[in-house]
Amino acid sequence: MESEYLPGGSGGVWRRQSAAGETRVHRPTGPWTPAVHELLEFLAEAELDGIPRLHGFDAEGDEVLDFLPGETLDPDAETASDEALSGAAAWLRRYHDAVRGFRPGTLEWRQGVQPLGPDQIICHNDPGLYNWVVADGEFAGMIDWDRAGPGFPIEDLAFLCWTGVPLNRDFPANEVAPRLALAAEAYGHVSPAELLDAVSERMALISHRWSEGIRRGDPGTLALRDSGVMERHHERVRDFEARRAGIRAALDR
Repeated sequence: MESEYLPGGSGGVWRRQSAAGETRVHRPTGPWTPAVHELLEFLAEAELDGIPRLHGFDAEGDEVLDFLPGETLDPDAETASDEALSGAAAWLRRYHDAVRGFRPGTLEWRQGVQPLGPDQIICHNDPGLYNWVVADGEFAGMIDWDRAGPGFPIEDLAFLCWTGVPLNRDFPANEVAPRLALAAEAYGHVSPAELLDAVSERMALISHRWSEGIRRGDPGTLALRDSGVMERHHERVRDFEARRAGIRAALDR
């Protein structure tokens, strides 16, 4: 079996190809894995596109999933096309519509043991550009489901826009505003201004969840801290807040 290590913020995964030519992703597990598997199995039965299917565990106890063909983008250096951004937002709406039927109650997610509130769904929670699979310039799927858990749909969409528009980089407001509007239109039933406000709230939630992850000793969260990802993120949030009024004005024009 051929193996290739693919690095990532939470420790990375292995891409392996069997002698039969099947390509699979092998990744570490944790206490949250049974809940995530229950979610993925539900989505597979709902025939949602763009998700990896489960194939059990390997001899080392790592989970085995489909490898989704395509490429991922670097949120620090690359920008998704309008088509990919629109496709990602439209897919997120399909996911949210499908997952509304998944009501598992209280389970252990990566953020800890959490109930599912009556107005909540199970969010992906990490739909950043680095987790999009893009094929031929268009959105083709979403990977890295280990941070899924209870939340509100607008939180997922706000996170998608953070690196997908992008809002985490210093782009001119007159370029950012139309792409924010494009994402809102593709998702539906949310205004660009509401979405812009939701981004600020979602960034505050990230900081809270990271603090909780450090307190619990979550290995993936500690890796993000030790690699400097957290400090860079906080700097970008401060920069975004300084630019937010200009983006809002561009939306109003």
